[in-house]
Amino acid sequence: MEDARSDITSKGMALSVPVAIIIAGALIALAIYFGGQAKLAGSQPATGGAAQTNEPTVPLGDPRAVDAKKDHIRGPATAKVTIIEYSDLECPFCKRFHETMKQVLAAYPNDVRWVYRHAPLSQLHSKAPAEANAAECAAEQGKFWEFIDEVFAVTPANNGLDAAELPKIAAKVGVGNAAQFKSCLDSNKYAGLVQADLDDATKAGMRGTPYSVAINAAGKKQSINGSLPLESVKSTVDSLLK
Repeated sequence: MEDARSDITSKGMALSVPVAIIIAGALIALAIYFGGQAKLAGSQPATGGAAQTNEPTVPLGDPRAVDAKKDHIRGPATAKVTIIEYSDLECPFCKRFHETMKQVLAAYPNDVRWVYRHAPLSQLHSKAPAEANAAECAAEQGKFWEFIDEVFAVTPANNGLDAAELPKIAAKVGVGNAAQFKSCLDSNKYAGLVQADLDDATKAGMRGTPYSVAINAAGKKQSINGSLPLESVKSTVDSLLK
């Protein structure tokens, strides 16, 4: 009888070892799966849309210094916080964030200035570089902000704007010399400037659009990754105003 019990015990132990291994493996697999799902739920790919989080996904770099004579700026020169935005005129997230930034300026009329720089992601939006060039052509006649406001208002985004609409948009916002605008557009006059902005965006840490860097008077910087809602941007501004 004792030998029989020993034999049963041995067989039970022999069976329990592989069963335990199988159960442990299943538990580990579940942990990896749900852990991965939680991580994915908390972030989105940066390319073309950027993560909807205010945590930088790459080291925060150094944008070039703001030049009042060369940069496109909205807001007072005496503002305590500067937000440098790198944007793509065919990016749907940029279209949304453009309106958010208008709201930010309305909320901080004396404390925030907005600097717009080009970051057309041509691999996603082949029309975006030409539209950025067109914005600079409009800037020759003092209508930069009016032009990009209208482009964002009418484009369906994701390469949805017909290039033939660009001269019409220019005329609508008050670009008076149509021949000058067309010559500038056709020659791709500002391709180098647009590329310089894009290079600066990469240096500043951009991995998707829109990407912004907020800087206070003391030089403290904080990134704004993606099309964050108004309250999130205000939280960043408030932290830099302290």
